Amino acid sequence: MDQKRALSDLRDKIAKIDLEIVERLGARARLSREIHAIAESEPAIDVGEEEWLTRLEAASSGDLPRESLRTILRQIRAAARALEQPVKAAYVGPEGGFCHQTAAGYFGSTASLLPCANATEALDEVSRGRAAFAVFPFESSVDGLVQGSVTALAETDLVLVAERTLPATYHLMMAAGAAPGDIDKVYATAVAHAACQRFLDVELPRATVIDVRSPLVAAQLAREEKSTAAIVPEGTGRALNLELVRANVGDASDLKFRYGIAGSRPAIRSGNDVTCLLIGVDDSPGSLFGVLRHFAERGINLKKLQSRPVQRENWDYVFYVEIGGHVTDRPVVTALESIKRNTKYLKVLGSFGVSGV
Repeated sequence: MDQKRALSDLRDKIAKIDLEIVERLGARARLSREIHAIAESEPAIDVGEEEWLTRLEAASSGDLPRESLRTILRQIRAAARALEQPVKAAYVGPEGGFCHQTAAGYFGSTASLLPCANATEALDEVSRGRAAFAVFPFESSVDGLVQGSVTALAETDLVLVAERTLPATYHLMMAAGAAPGDIDKVYATAVAHAACQRFLDVELPRATVIDVRSPLVAAQLAREEKSTAAIVPEGTGRALNLELVRANVGDASDLKFRYGIAGSRPAIRSGNDVTCLLIGVDDSPGSLFGVLRHFAERGINLKKLQSRPVQRENWDYVFYVEIGGHVTDRPVVTALESIKRNTKYLKVLGSFGVSGV
């Protein structure tokens, strides 16, 4: 009896705190609406997110796990961002897919999001002024850099201003109350179907798999039909009140995608930045070393180096480089000035704040 009373008291305290949270979020939202009323019409990226997260982490008691705290805070900031300065962003892929979720998570649920077939189309929407930002897959944990995205960005005057990493995890989901043992039909996009083929063959060999154009459509059909499931990102299914039947059913269980966010205006320093470059050097001994030594001499950390072929050139390559620091940092400025004398091609793709994880 004492345990029941103690649990009841604790739940009452939690309920009061929940109400306080709702009240404080409402107060924050009202301030965001005031900002919207006086803000400039031109959308701007949130440049101080990492510094903001770090400051709030330092104030935390540590009872809530760090990543959980960051996830909650980022959702609050995204919702506030949408209230303060609603933007239009182009993204790659179908509605309800991973890139769509990344865009919605960053810009907020009220942002106007435009689906595009590829990174070239998404970036073109920004270049033409029809969208403020483009969100596109930039790197896979399995295949590395998405070459088409890098090439498309390099051919524009746009720059990377932020990044997000998202697990590319598919889930089997059904309408509430449906019986998993009765599944006779599964809706999925062609990409999801291929990514989960082994699971489907082993676990649902008698089910008919029907390819649809988007995860959103798959979730909608699963919600409306009995004995039907969908293979979708969890957020897409939850948004339509689907319940989780089997988690992480993809053949590559730990696949992650890094998404780039590009705009026309560079992001300012965050205090923990990365700068992305494309560098072309002569085909001669020591030419690459002659470039990279300028970073080492100035204490600049080389985070990534990867060669990639140049389109329309036979057996010619450029190097994709990521370095620690912002393009306006003095060591980076002087390094780039020196490098220009040793390269035949140099393109700054952008600088942005990165997570301290």
